[in-house]
Amino acid sequence: MYRMSEPGRTADTPRHILVMRWYRYALWIVLAFLFATDILTTTWSLQEGYLELNPFMAPVAGDPLLHGIVKIGAFTFLVIVIEKAVEFIRRKKPENEPFWIRVNYLTLYGLILFALVWLIWMYFFVLINNIALHG
Repeated sequence: MYRMSEPGRTADTPRHILVMRWYRYALWIVLAFLFATDILTTTWSLQEGYLELNPFMAPVAGDPLLHGIVKIGAFTFLVIVIEKAVEFIRRKKPENEPFWIRVNYLTLYGLILFALVWLIWMYFFVLINNIALHG
């Protein structure tokens, strides 16, 4: 059987973990792009006289540097927390556990992927809304 070389991967590591990791990394890249374009389109909209409708971001959205710092901080926080949760799952080696325990770990991993996809969908909607203001 062919095994790809990867740091932290042993002969016992199932191949699906590698696939899931690349899917997750692709989701992070898409989310980072959407965060960056949200900063740009929000700044553009505010310069055109529109208002920030998110009450949590309204105090900082007027300053592009501060807006960027807050978004980068939020993105960094998400990456750290979610990747630590994934590492926790990998360290527990759920594939060696009974089914009912493995299901709990897989549910946690599914929730992580759901959260990433939901954030991407939400930021895609925000980006489309920001662009539509200028159409």
